[in-house]
Amino acid sequence: MYFDETAWVAIAFIVFFVLVWKKGKEAIFSMLDERSSLIEKELDEAKSLKEEALEELRLALQSQKNVSDEAENLIKEAKETAKKIQEEANLRSLEMIKRKEEQAKQKILSLESECMKNIKEITSRIVIESSKVYIENKMDDKENINLISKSSNEIKSSVIK
Repeated sequence: MYFDETAWVAIAFIVFFVLVWKKGKEAIFSMLDERSSLIEKELDEAKSLKEEALEELRLALQSQKNVSDEAENLIKEAKETAKKIQEEANLRSLEMIKRKEEQAKQKILSLESECMKNIKEITSRIVIESSKVYIENKMDDKENINLISKSSNEIKSSVIK
């Protein structure tokens, strides 16, 4: 039985891959298993970050609702006080109404400002953590450098304004 060079190359090729498969399949499978567990771990981490962010958002919205209720109560109290003072004397009542409404407005502005600040802080923390995870997992060094320089230019332009 005579085999030409092509047949011997094909036989050697098949034998080579059979030997490589026998020796290397465990290493290949272990690498794939490690990669699978790494991806699963990253997904779990992202899921927990999302859950934390949703909880923070829920708390911020609840805080904002409480602030609104408190503001409504302050306005209600100011109006009741104004009615009582108006019964006593018209001149005094006008002065007291102006003072209480101004206090209520200042407190509302202060509480709204504080609430917005809290929401911005939470949102920025979420964005930063999400960006870190994304950048660490998805971008190479060149893209990281481009993204950092672009972001720093945007920050500089927003700070200068």
